[in-house]
Order: sequence, then structure tokens, then C-alpha cells
Amino acid sequence: MTPKRICILICALIAALALSGCGAKKDEAAANGESRPVIVCSLFPQYDFASSIAGEYASVSQLLPPGVDSHDYEPSVGDMVACDKADLFIYTDDELETWVKALKGGLTHVRTVRCAEGIDLEALHEEWEEKYETAHEHESESSHAHKYDAHIWLDPVLAIKMCENIRDALTELDGAHAEAYRENCASLVKELEDLDARFRAAFEAHPDAALYFGGKFAYSHFIRRYGAKYYTAYDDCSDEGEPSLGQVVLIKKQMRENHAKYIFTDEMSSGLVAREIARDVGGQTLLFHTCHNLSADEQGKRFVDVMNENLDHILTALNGE
Repeated sequence: MTPKRICILICALIAALALSGCGAKKDEAAANGESRPVIVCSLFPQYDFASSIAGEYASVSQLLPPGVDSHDYEPSVGDMVACDKADLFIYTDDELETWVKALKGGLTHVRTVRCAEGIDLEALHEEWEEKYETAHEHESESSHAHKYDAHIWLDPVLAIKMCENIRDALTELDGAHAEAYRENCASLVKELEDLDARFRAAFEAHPDAALYFGGKFAYSHFIRRYGAKYYTAYDDCSDEGEPSLGQVVLIKKQMRENHAKYIFTDEMSSGLVAREIARDVGGQTLLFHTCHNLSADEQGKRFVDVMNENLDHILTALNGE
């Protein structure tokens, strides 16, 4: 037996013995005489939406471990085996979770659900480029830069479409609880509509204000939804991207001229660039959580909780408090 085959067999054995996650939940439910669907979600937004919509009628888990950056994640053999024992695997889009393509290649039984279904991401990207990118300097040449931004959940209206796609997949899978899924989804949609209304009101009250970003930039759908002015040091959310010197100089100039006190960074960045800019202009940094994932300390928060914290920070920046 060749060393390569021995390695493959060992990996398979480890995966089989390590099914304490998604697949184990399904086996345990079956042993207890339960028939709840088992759902695996790639990132936090899908996990939170699916959990809210499924309620008590399905077992929902998140593939990405707490605190792990989705751009750095690589699924293991155990992840692949566990996911294939689930009923649904829910993710955003192949352009965002680039590792999903390899994962899906090993899935033979589970149904995959793309939450961006029904959203023309390329058309939205063209709209973004026409309206915004021509006014900004871009220097990123990272080979891992996305063709388009798929962080659709930061736009509450697009997040609603994600919820509807999850609802439809659940009702098709488990028609016996379809009415509960529809009711739970309607409640969640109402929360997202309220969130959208509060963001809209904030920017309508400050039509000339600008947001300044010193961390990785994943906010195009949010900016496009609310028509906000913005300045960013980074071109995209790539880990390999470098801040644009020209944009950093411009941000400092604009913050001084507009007496702006706050610059945003994201939860996965080191914050070094944002802190440098804040120090030079006598300002402070604020967190704008991208909601890819939660840290171990943030477990238990819902998506709307994190977005409401983002709203509080935006209001602080807009009001110059």
C-alpha cells in the first residue's frame, strides 16, 4: 500500500470518527426517533437566518469556527463528510466563499442552497462601478480579489432575499412545517425592514456626511443602498491587499477639512491603518462589523444585534459625538 493511499485512508478514518458536528447531530436525532432536518451553514448570516426561520423544527449549525476569517478558511475532510450527511448546505455565493467549490465537489447527498440566488450580483457591481468607483483611486492587484462584492447581507433589503431563499428551501424540504417556516421568516423580514428604515433615516438626516474606512472594505452593498459618501484606504476585503497611499492621504485631508472624528475598521483587520489615520487627525476608530463570523466572546448575538451595534457606531460618526 502506497504512502499516499495510507494517508487517504487515515484521513477518512479520522473524519468518520470525528463526526461530532453536523452529521453526528443527524445520527443522534435519528436514534432518538426524531426526524428534524439537519442544516449546515457556511457563515454567520446564513446560520442566524436559518436558525430564526427553522425554529425548533430543524437542527442548524455553522461550518466556520468562531473567530475564523472566512477568506482564510479551508474545509477539512471531516467538514466535507459531515456536510454530506446533512439535508441542506447553505452558503452565500461561489465568488465569496471561494472554498465552497472544492467542498461541493465532494458532496453527493446534501442539497446546496445559494443564498444569492435571484440577485444579479454582476449587474449590481456594474452599477457600483459606474456610480462610485470612478471617483476613487484603486491600486489592488491581489490575485484573490473578488470579481464582485458578495457581502449582500450588509444591505438589509438583500438580506431579506437571502431569508426568502432559505425559507423556500426549508418548506420544500419539510412541507409538514411549511407554515411555521413562513411565519418565522415573516417575523425576521419585519426585523430587517425595521433595520433598513433606521439606517435610511440616519443617512437622510445627514445627507452630506461621509464615512471613512481604514480596514478591509466589504461595504459596497451597504453604501449603494443608502447612497452614502465614503472614503476607503483599501480597495476590497482581500487579505493580500495593501492600503492605497493616495487614499490614506485623501482620507486624512477630508477628515481634517470636515472635522470628522471617526474612522471605521472591521473585526478581522489589525486596525493599524485606521489607528494611524485616527492618530494623525486627532480622531478615533470605530468598528463596522462585516458579520462574516462572530468571535468566541460574541457567541449568542443575532445578526440584527450586530447590525444595530453598527448603526449605533454610524450614528456616533454622523453626529460627531
